[in-house]
Amino acid sequence: MSWDWNMNGRFKTFTAKAAATAMATLLFTTQAPGLTGSASAAQAGAGSVNEAVTGENDQQDATSNDVPEGAKISSRQAADNILKLFPMLKKATISSAKFDSPNSYPPPDYKAWDIGFQITQGNHSMGFSASVHAGTGEVLSVHLPSEWLENQLEASDVRLTKEEAERTALELLYKAIPGLGADEYVNLSALYSPTEQEALFGHKQYQFGYQLKHDGILSEAEKVYISVDERGQATAYSRTTTSAKYPSSQPKASEQKAREIFEKEFEVELAYISKNRFSSKPGQPYVLGYLPKGSSMGPINANTLERIDSLTGKAEKKSNEAQNKKVTGTASAFTAASGSRLNVQQAAERVAAHFEIPKDYKLDHSQLSKGYYGSTSNQVWSLSWSNRNANISYMFMRDISAQVDAVTGQIYSYTLMQRVGPEMGQEKPDQEKQHKELTAQQAEKLAMNTIISVVPNAKEQFQLNRVIETDNARTFLFQRYLNGIQVQDDTVQVQVMNDGAITELYTHIAATSEQLPASTKPGISQEQAKQLYLQKYKLTLNYAQYGGYSLGRSEPVPFGINLAYVPASDMKSIYNLNEMLDANTGDWFFMYGGAGSTPQTEPTDIAGHVAESALQSMVKHRVLLPDEQGRVFPDRVITRGDWFNYLARAINPDMDMYYNSDSNDKLFADVTIDSPYYKSVKMLMDQRWLGGADAEKKLKPEEEMNREELAELLVRILRYEKLAGFYALPSDLPNIADAGAISNKGAVALSLKLGLLPSIEGRFMPARKVTVAEAAQVLERLAKLQGKTDHFMSGSRLY
Repeated sequence: MSWDWNMNGRFKTFTAKAAATAMATLLFTTQAPGLTGSASAAQAGAGSVNEAVTGENDQQDATSNDVPEGAKISSRQAADNILKLFPMLKKATISSAKFDSPNSYPPPDYKAWDIGFQITQGNHSMGFSASVHAGTGEVLSVHLPSEWLENQLEASDVRLTKEEAERTALELLYKAIPGLGADEYVNLSALYSPTEQEALFGHKQYQFGYQLKHDGILSEAEKVYISVDERGQATAYSRTTTSAKYPSSQPKASEQKAREIFEKEFEVELAYISKNRFSSKPGQPYVLGYLPKGSSMGPINANTLERIDSLTGKAEKKSNEAQNKKVTGTASAFTAASGSRLNVQQAAERVAAHFEIPKDYKLDHSQLSKGYYGSTSNQVWSLSWSNRNANISYMFMRDISAQVDAVTGQIYSYTLMQRVGPEMGQEKPDQEKQHKELTAQQAEKLAMNTIISVVPNAKEQFQLNRVIETDNARTFLFQRYLNGIQVQDDTVQVQVMNDGAITELYTHIAATSEQLPASTKPGISQEQAKQLYLQKYKLTLNYAQYGGYSLGRSEPVPFGINLAYVPASDMKSIYNLNEMLDANTGDWFFMYGGAGSTPQTEPTDIAGHVAESALQSMVKHRVLLPDEQGRVFPDRVITRGDWFNYLARAINPDMDMYYNSDSNDKLFADVTIDSPYYKSVKMLMDQRWLGGADAEKKLKPEEEMNREELAELLVRILRYEKLAGFYALPSDLPNIADAGAISNKGAVALSLKLGLLPSIEGRFMPARKVTVAEAAQVLERLAKLQGKTDHFMSGSRLY
């Protein structure tokens, strides 16, 4: 599927984790590309066969040679196929074998064997599962638990390069798909290299992606993702496929004709774009850029030369009346609540005033959280209502949910959830009555009036951008415009069922006027931008997949395959690369932001420094972030909070983008949710490198840190606090002239013995302040201890 540039941010394509790890989503997602609706589905596995029988030592006890109806292989054959790819799993016990559709909704168009594995180590056990296509016998997914891997692999100093690790990946690829030719796939790994960021701590994982061909044509539906660690161990395998019928690989229309249509219909428009769109930091600046307009980047049917809707697979209407239509209606404009914070009942009343809550649905859950929706200061009520008279299978399911701003009363989201169970269709609330079907115009009017009443400045700032029609519903997508310019990702969607029921509202409004560039005048013209896009993108003949998603309570769109000409950049890929054009400079930039999207600033003040090598390494791993002039100030004294930030970025250099803290207001008396150290401290607590939260205790992140304090924190990281208690005498610090001045002799002794904090001319100097350069040297030494101690960065606590 080509990228839908105007798609709501919640509609995730397979390329959606391209940022500092777009690969993670790609790797662990087996659902076909398309939309993922916001409503949850409670699946009960209709027609499933569960052969789970726990065995003691014979791992075949849970499998059999039976081939159920709808399958072509038995559970035993499926298990054998997994073990051939990952022989290490012979040490595990096969605990279950289940024949069913893979665990996703809507289910894919094939069935699979889900083979459960159990690993017991003393009194501790862990379980995980792997899946195999029940028709073809191909392994679909295997992900080895990191904790188990650590215990199975011998300690090694082997550190493979990416090129060396790929040999393992290719060996696994050919083993998993026997007979695969070298010309029957394309290596996608280069797609993710711009965003790869190696963390200082933890075993490095290399991600490899391969797009497979069908009848010589690249297929969007056929992909393989493989993870290999730096020791050369394959740790994960994921395969996407489809049972949809492939059309002939011989196009009836030429690429030249398709190109003529592409160039004739291609348009661009100005937009405010956040280069760090997935960063969790509030107040990220926007730049002025050019985006393809409407369906300009959509696939073109290779037989009919019609534009294809990337979501439904159908031909798009020649005139899209919905695109950029002004919001009009008779509803009263949104009015913010006045007075103090809303209580739960007042918040629930705001929802009931705009959306139907059936009489037999009772409010059974409410939670007040802070820091949602792009702001660390607002408070939001999360509410849910359930029908206690519903089928007992769903007694724990919350059927209606909503999020309401606790101060303004704005409704951020409303969802009437979908229920799907065995031998039953979509269940409807008892109070829901069948009405005469709405016309398209009536549904649009209802959607517009809805956002006028619940979204601030809806008439002034939003335009109807697109309508997605399914068998029983229409989903209206509204785009925000400020100063007449599109604000990328600021959208509202409303789903209207054919009978007039509103089943979903979702808003994402992040940009403020302070974040936007001062000038609205671009440096390059619209025509220049158009030509730059046309020069960059060519058409490639591919099999484009559609469907495999459900929006809210709409009927699922089935999977399908079209032969199409798809715009792609100069890299070998079926995908558009999600690059944007800067409207001022004419330069391309990666839309996901993050570490690899822009050139990393080179340090300018470390040349010739005694710690130059360590400082350069910390910049490389994004532990140290140079300022705009490239300065890291190596001799600056650091605070405890600086050290916390260094440690957190050593674990996850893209912490600001991907580390989501919980909604606690206060971890410590001086570390609240708006603290610049909040996320780091939360991460280190999760890692058990800091004690538990204590709202009455001070962590003192602003205090300058001395060498003895650093030694104590290092011992905590290494889990040697108790061991340090055995070294409490001056004699435990031989040859240290100032041993008597050291309070925590054990922490200092261990730091010295491990070479983390060496003495200085025979003295430890416990009160001496730690500089940026010294911290960099300590972190570099600490990184070299990985795998050489009992606890540091071992087992499951790898981030």
